[in-house]
Amino acid sequence: MRILLINQFYIPDTAATDQLLADVAESLEAEGHEVHVICSRRCYDGGRTSLAKEETIHGIRIHRVAAMGFGRRWLAGRALDYLTFYISAAWRALVLPRPDLCVSLTTPPFISLIGLLLAKFKGTHNVIWVMDVYPEIAVAYELLSKRSVLYRLLSRINRSLYRNAEAVISLGEVMTDQLQSLGVPGDRLHTVHNWVPGEQTSMQSLLVN
Repeated sequence: MRILLINQFYIPDTAATDQLLADVAESLEAEGHEVHVICSRRCYDGGRTSLAKEETIHGIRIHRVAAMGFGRRWLAGRALDYLTFYISAAWRALVLPRPDLCVSLTTPPFISLIGLLLAKFKGTHNVIWVMDVYPEIAVAYELLSKRSVLYRLLSRINRSLYRNAEAVISLGEVMTDQLQSLGVPGDRLHTVHNWVPGEQTSMQSLLVN
């Protein structure tokens, strides 16, 4: 099976999500699957460092795309990082050979739109691995009001993404309950707790079965 994993960061970067994703990718590759990763050439902490555009690490074919590198120091810079990554990652996903399965994390928010595009145009199975629940997390940090037009728009987009995914993976029971309250069907919702990076994980059995 050809599997595409999408996240803004991947090893050798040091974000927590890329360490977990690498465990899953390497477990899938060890089972004989062809695994591709789309991520950013920029690092989690920002700056001018650019990682290799194409690279194979532990059998995983990594496609790093262009994006701004402002990092996490200020909100507008982070938004530009997200926007440029969305555009570059979407284009790269569409020109790669058709994946049988696409797994999108939620870094950046709504990147699973790419999985939805692949499902619509290439018949790819679409899975979302939820690290943060958007736009609710922005409300919790008082960056967005539930009364705002933007919140309602983003909430509608996210509900549509969940509704159109074949499976949604949650980090824990509290998040699972919240996702159910947002309309994610129970038969598509799976709870997989995070693990210590480097540990063997059973996540791959969920993805390929």
